[in-house]
Amino acid sequence: MKNQSRCLCVILPNNTELSLTVGLKDRGQDVFEQLFERLGTSDLTFFGLSVVKDSQPLFLDLGHKLSLYLPKSWRKNTSKEKVILSLKVQYFVENVQLILNRDTRQLYYAEVKGRVLRSECFEQEGLYFQLAAYALQADLGDCEENFAYFSPQGFFPFWIVQKHGNDYILKHTPALHRELKGMSSSEAASLFIQEAFTLSDVPLTIYRLSKEKKKTQGCVLVGVTSTGLQISEVLNGKVYDFPWPSIHSITFQGRKFDIRADGLFEKKLVLYSLSVLHAKNLLQHVRNSHRLHLNIKPLVMKLKEKNGRHREMYITDGADLVFEDSDDDDELPPMKFLVDNIQKQTTGTTESKTVTGSGASNGACCLEMSVDEPEEMLVDDPEDVLRLIELVEGVSVDGPLLLPISHWEGETNQIS
Repeated sequence: MKNQSRCLCVILPNNTELSLTVGLKDRGQDVFEQLFERLGTSDLTFFGLSVVKDSQPLFLDLGHKLSLYLPKSWRKNTSKEKVILSLKVQYFVENVQLILNRDTRQLYYAEVKGRVLRSECFEQEGLYFQLAAYALQADLGDCEENFAYFSPQGFFPFWIVQKHGNDYILKHTPALHRELKGMSSSEAASLFIQEAFTLSDVPLTIYRLSKEKKKTQGCVLVGVTSTGLQISEVLNGKVYDFPWPSIHSITFQGRKFDIRADGLFEKKLVLYSLSVLHAKNLLQHVRNSHRLHLNIKPLVMKLKEKNGRHREMYITDGADLVFEDSDDDDELPPMKFLVDNIQKQTTGTTESKTVTGSGASNGACCLEMSVDEPEEMLVDDPEDVLRLIELVEGVSVDGPLLLPISHWEGETNQIS
């Protein structure tokens, strides 16, 4: 059967709209390939394609067909409305030096800036002024003497503009901006990202779930971060912060999530997602975020060591991070290699979850993800070590950065 063509729109973090023509049988990865060509980059390592389905956003599994996520009217070519996908940051990293590509970092900066404009960390009001100064330097360069050379709405959350007014902001912000005179745009953007991540509602992706099976409206917010999960019960105001080591397991069956972690009543919390598709995608996002956290820990430590020894070194663009070939065991592997392998592992196992019990007849599946963070990671297969050495020349392989795919196979996945 011929792969019929369809149109869709991809919105970038800087609000640019790209119109793409795709095949009816195309997958998420095919859209990524077109974005690589249109954007002139092959590094969208930390990004994913997001779509609003059933009034809730979710990230596409790039290995699945687009038709799984898009409306029937798009498949039948009868849609009168524009079909939209969004390129969004899916995996947040604590150290911006891991973002090597200049263009990718600009997209990353654009998304983080948008999140800051929507942020509501009222107790950190002063930080928003410093962030605005970094953003002004990144966007406009050195401070101009013109009184109204920027619009406060483009650099501050609405609640700050409403509280202080335009005149106050235009009077006091330029002094902070002038202190950054001579700083490059890329350095200012990097500092903006790094400081913005200290706002608790910026570096996380929020999913809406319910505590009751029959409720369709979510009343529990689950935030996926690079370091764990943040869970907020809207009705009673309870807030839980679970770093990865505190989570014992996450069991997923159909729409049901069973989270077992320290600090919970009876050490478990049962939640329900809107649909099985939403549940599967949430679980995949949680697993990938945890694996990425484990994988980049050695890299972050090495970057801290490098910055400690070479204080004059500050990463301003992608070229600064191209380490020369040497016998130094402090060289870092390419970040794209790590995340690509994580995504391949997940894509290879998502569709092969074991069907158990009575669920075998109706397609229900049960998977338990045990989250345990040991002090040491081991690789069973020596071929994995050889592959790392070949791809990451000069890297000290004291503890491997990736676990073999076989480690994740089966009904129970032990993250270690």
